[in-house]
Formats: sequence, structure tokens, C-alpha cells
Amino acid sequence: MGKAARLFNGNADQTLRSRVTPTEDQRQFLQQQWNKLADYLKSELANYGYTVSTWLQGSYKYGTLIKPVHKGEEYDVDVGIYFEWDPKETNAAPTPSQLRDWVQRHLIEYASTTPELQEVEQPAKERCSRAIYAQQFHIDTPTYHLDRARERRRLACLSGKWEDSDPKKIYKWFKEVVGSDDREQLRRLVRYLKGWSAVAFVDTPAARPSSIFLTVVAAEAFEGMWLQRFSGIADDDALIAIVEKAYIRLTKDRRVFNPVDTVEDINRIPDDAWETFLTRLTLLHDAAQSAKSAEDESSAALAWEEAFSFLMPLPETDEVEFVDASTDRAIMQVPEVDISVYDNDGTLLQTYRNEVPTVSKGRSLKFSIVNPHILPGFADISWTVRNEGEESDGVGDLGHTRRGIGMFSVEESTAYVGRHFMDCVVRLNGSIYAVRRILVNIRPNQQRQIAQQSRAWMKLRTRRGRRK
Repeated sequence: MGKAARLFNGNADQTLRSRVTPTEDQRQFLQQQWNKLADYLKSELANYGYTVSTWLQGSYKYGTLIKPVHKGEEYDVDVGIYFEWDPKETNAAPTPSQLRDWVQRHLIEYASTTPELQEVEQPAKERCSRAIYAQQFHIDTPTYHLDRARERRRLACLSGKWEDSDPKKIYKWFKEVVGSDDREQLRRLVRYLKGWSAVAFVDTPAARPSSIFLTVVAAEAFEGMWLQRFSGIADDDALIAIVEKAYIRLTKDRRVFNPVDTVEDINRIPDDAWETFLTRLTLLHDAAQSAKSAEDESSAALAWEEAFSFLMPLPETDEVEFVDASTDRAIMQVPEVDISVYDNDGTLLQTYRNEVPTVSKGRSLKFSIVNPHILPGFADISWTVRNEGEESDGVGDLGHTRRGIGMFSVEESTAYVGRHFMDCVVRLNGSIYAVRRILVNIRPNQQRQIAQQSRAWMKLRTRRGRRK
């Protein structure tokens, strides 16, 4: 059993799986919207004289869809539109541009009668049209010619070209790459990698790997782990093994061939962004190796945090004290943090120590280390917000991190109702010295500040995670 298995897919209050996976309500809402759109398009497009069908594809179909993890990001749902005709029996078949024009036109008509649909992106993209909804998602509609007699599918491009493309073949490969007993774990592992990708490439989007790239790399690695799968392997150990295999593979050869079309390289990362991708992959590999050599759950979780940032949950504790393995003494005292609560006009309302038991929405908070003198010189201090609850989920704001040398204080605001954490981690030369976890309970329309209640504090002592 992996050291951080409970925090990946176990009984912890928060797990990496729950933080990146859409809830059942979110999935049902997306399903309702794409079904309505698909039914409308099939009905309207059939008037052009062709049999029209739709097929859900992409991450939703694979079961690897993840939540938006940054404010402003959207769920991405792909619904393929298929016009069917036999080219040997049709003298005047529509061109790719005509098919795309028909789909775009009826999307715009649908938007005019559908309040949930905010806009249809214009001009359309080269390989699909996009319908953008107000509720934090969009539906892409790639359009195809289906030659059923020959089981051939061609993607209609806006520029007038046909591209041979068959999303059903690669989906069938994914379903069969491992047995049904292991398929759900593979889906979780792909979601973990997609969560890493979402936080690792925010500032370098050109280097961000595509969903199908990560899916194929993970599935091919997992397929070869038949002995570990037979014996049973925890999610964190499985992810370590996949990252190791991916690191070795991609540092030797950047090509990732389509498993059902070995001529097609699905690695679309530009040449000038490839080194950036490898740098971020190396950081993920280093985090996995640190987690592999960690001695307990806290050290493993903090190692994974280097790659997953605010997505990675930490153990349920208030502070983590790191001890020297040879003396069993704390390396340093865990810092004390004061939290000042301010009204909109800047009036100081309350000051708490190491916890905010309750606070209203719309307040400003200042977190300050009370005893900075205990920190080593040039300490690297990170402040990581981990948001929980329906409101932060609803706008795709799962958290963020600020980090810097001597960053003894930060300011935040109380934007979402729910239970949230501010995690202060002190590092020096890459090694963690102490962690302070600060619970912040945000309530709607709180009329007065509640005095801080005394309670039993939970403290973990752990040996500092080793690095290879």
C-alpha cells in the first residue's frame, strides 16, 4: 500500500480523486446539455437530405474528464456530428466547408432559443465549432463524413480539407487495453496526470500535453504493469511507476504514436516548447521519486504537492513538525500565524491565531507569521490556498499558491462559502522544515465575528522526506 494512498483514493476528508473528478450532479448537468444539443442538431441537419448521427467522444466518453481547476477555465465536452453517405452512390456530395457551415448556422440558431448557451464562437475553429455555455463549460462539435459501408470516417476542416480521423477506433483500444477490473484505476491515473498538467503548464500553455497524449502514454505504461496489477497496486504507487516509465520513454523519443494508426504522431507539442515540457516532466518525476522514498504519509503528500500544488490534499492536521532522523529532535519550531480580518472599508474586525473558526464572505484576510525569527535565513515560504465546497467548485477555483524567500505574510479574501485551508510551508534548499495548516470557515452573511474557541490541536511529527 502506497504511503499516500489514502489521500489519492481512500477515506481521507479530501482526496486527489475527489478534487479533480466532477461530481455526479456536474456530470448529469453536462449530459443533459449535450443530449439536448445533439437531438436538436440531428433533427435540423437531417433536412439537408443525409442521415445524421452523433457520438460523444473525448474525455467525457473515456471517463477521464476533470474539473476546471482555475477560475475562468471550462469543462470541455466533444460531440461528433456524422453525415452519412456512400461516395460510390452519390454524385454531388457536400464539401467539408459546406458541412461546417451547416453545423455552425444551426448552432447559432440553437443559441438564440437556449438561455444556457452564452455564445457560439465565431469564426469557427479549423476542426470544430464551439458552443460556450454560461455554466462553465463548452461543447465542441467536430463534423465528419461517415462511409458506413467501408467503416471510414473523415473529419471536415473549415479550410476545405478532409482528414482521416476515427475517434471510435482509439476509444475501442482504450477500453480493451486493460481488463474491466483495472479500467477504473486507469481512468483515475489519467485524471491525476491531467490534473498535474492543468497546474504545471499555466504559464506555458504551448508546452501542455493534450488529453489524448496523456491518455495513451498512461495506458501503454499501465498495460505493461500486468504483474503489479495482478497483485494489486495502490494509486500512488501506480502513478509513480507510470511517471517513471513516461520519463524514460519521452526523454529518449518524443514521438507518441496513435495505437490504432502507427503513422500518426499524437504529440502536437511544438518543437520550441518541448524542452519546457521535459523540464516540467522532470519535476513531476522528482516529486514521484521523493514520494517513493518518503517514510510516512505527510512526507509523501508534501512531496506530491511539489507537482500537484493545491490539488494535492494534505493529512488532516494543524501542523507538521519535521524531525532530524539521527537525533529525533524537531528541525525547527512550527511557525505561529495570526490572521487579521478586515471589513470592506479596511476596518480591523478580529484577529485569530492559527485558525479562523468563522468569517463572513466578502472580508479581507491578512496571514502573518508571528515569530519569523525562528525561521532559517533565506527561508522559502509558500502559502497555498485549498478551496472546498460547491461555490469554489462552481467557478473552477480550487486554489492557488504564492511562494517566495522571506514571504512572511500574504493577503486573501473570503470569496466562497465553505471550509478552506491556507497551508504555510517553510523550506530551505528544497527541504521542508515545517508546515502550518490554517482552517478558514467561511459562512454567508455572518453578522458578527465569533470569538476563537480553544480546542485540541493535532500535531504530526515526521522525518523529513529524502530526495534521491
